[in-house]
Amino acid sequence: MKNQAFRNFISRLILALFFFTAVGSIHAQSRKQLEAKRKRVERELARSQKILKTTTRKKKATLHQLTTIKKVIQQREELIRSIQAEIIATEKEVEYRTKQLDTLKTELENAKAKLNQTVIKAYKTRKSGREIAFVFSSDNLRQAIRRWKYLRKLSDYRQYQIAEISDQQQKISNAITLLNRIKQEKIILLGNRESEKKNLQGDIKTKESMVSELAAKEDDLLKQIRAKQRQMAQLNSAIKKAIEKEIAAEKRRQARRNKGKNNNNNSASAITPEAKKLSDQFEKNAGGLPWPLKTGFISQSFGTHQHPEFKGIQIQNNGIDITTNKGNTVKAVFNGTVSSILSIPGQGEAVLLNHGEYFTVYSRLETVSVNKGQIIKTGDVLGKVMTDNDGKTILQFQVWKGQNKLNPQSWIKSR
Repeated sequence: MKNQAFRNFISRLILALFFFTAVGSIHAQSRKQLEAKRKRVERELARSQKILKTTTRKKKATLHQLTTIKKVIQQREELIRSIQAEIIATEKEVEYRTKQLDTLKTELENAKAKLNQTVIKAYKTRKSGREIAFVFSSDNLRQAIRRWKYLRKLSDYRQYQIAEISDQQQKISNAITLLNRIKQEKIILLGNRESEKKNLQGDIKTKESMVSELAAKEDDLLKQIRAKQRQMAQLNSAIKKAIEKEIAAEKRRQARRNKGKNNNNNSASAITPEAKKLSDQFEKNAGGLPWPLKTGFISQSFGTHQHPEFKGIQIQNNGIDITTNKGNTVKAVFNGTVSSILSIPGQGEAVLLNHGEYFTVYSRLETVSVNKGQIIKTGDVLGKVMTDNDGKTILQFQVWKGQNKLNPQSWIKSR
């Protein structure tokens, strides 16, 4: 009976420890993930604020400033939501840790009570001499040995109970320390949330002031927008022609390679084996390509959009606009060859890289660090982003497959 009770006690203890460890690990992992997300948003917000600070050195409000303050507001709202989620997770962990502490205290009291009973019973047994009588009343030597081992187990059990109580007391001390630390973290998070809410109100007021100022000069802004659209149309036309030229050149190279090997050139591949291999490698990296800039945010996405401030005006973007800090360098997202270097008034320089069937375009560069025909490796510097008179530092990044425009956002890593 006593052996069975001992085994039951051990089983319950192991199950309890497993439960608390497993649930505690889930809580810790969840909070760790939320904390990592919050820190990522904080970093992104800091970068956007730095960009906004640079552009607002200009006294007059611009559409770019308005776009940037909107991004700051969006990121700050995301940060507040992230902090709130972390607070809720912290509250749940405090609740869990409190229950765990109560359970540990209950287990300690039970262990003390059981030890007390065991000690009293052992004392009475030794006093009456029943232990010796119990062993010597055995029918044979084998039974006597079994009874002696049984009595030894009782003694070991008492020692185990004492060690368990000591261990339980240490667990309670650790649980109290952890609980107090988590409560302190919650207090800090609550303070951060309130601080960010105040900052958000300031950002909203800044945005409203910009909107009012820009509304007073709507005609001038519309002229600027249309002038930019004409410049972008020139750039896109030049890019398309450069890609068409490169595709035609690739077909000629493959035709020369196939000459004499295949009488039916129509059945031959339109690109060389080297270009096909590079295309396959590029394709395998979809969604995993590095950003062409170390820092920045996507200020305009791919495709056709309504202008955010002016009704009736559509914006066609063949790539994505990445707003960054002044002086930042642009890097190649994949191995390739410089196909063309284009120059468009108002849009700076543009570098076209060939990746087999695929092409990447990096435009609005102030300076270019590469030459036509140069072999490029992933991460090689192509040039420096241009900063215009309004303080805008924006890279225009495009991805093409043949003559088909692709959404670059689905090719680069998410941040």
